Amino acid sequence: MAVSIDNAALRYLSARSRTVFEMKKKLAEKGFEEEEIEALIQRFLSYGYLNDATYCIAYFRYAFEKGKGKRKVFQELRQKGVDGLTIENAFEDYLQEEENEYDERAMALAEAEKVLRIAGVSRDEEIPEKILGRIARRLGSKGYGGETIYGVIGELRR
Repeated sequence: MAVSIDNAALRYLSARSRTVFEMKKKLAEKGFEEEEIEALIQRFLSYGYLNDATYCIAYFRYAFEKGKGKRKVFQELRQKGVDGLTIENAFEDYLQEEENEYDERAMALAEAEKVLRIAGVSRDEEIPEKILGRIARRLGSKGYGGETIYGVIGELRR
């Protein structure tokens, strides 16, 4: 028995939310025709089953809670097929929500504190260059920009 495109799409969405790009790619991999994929996408958009802006806002919550920087989060969303304008607009909407305060420097400092804790170093003492390098690399891998990284390292050097 052949699986209908609706059933395949709903099964794919049942695990977690998806972007339009992810859904198109998955259905194409399953061998569905482009016309039926487009029809399903339009239907799912009208039902609210797919919404890249809503997906972005949820992804911001998740990623920022995990300590990721804005630059990395935007990159990951682009890799998921979301266009830059949708990401920017969703970020603005995310910031408009009252409970969402975005302070990249504070988030980066919290990540630095984790590295210090693991290294057994206190902010009250002079932090060895080796540990500062480890902090810089961690912040870079989390997607923080150079200005934020240098700012945090400068603050810890004092």
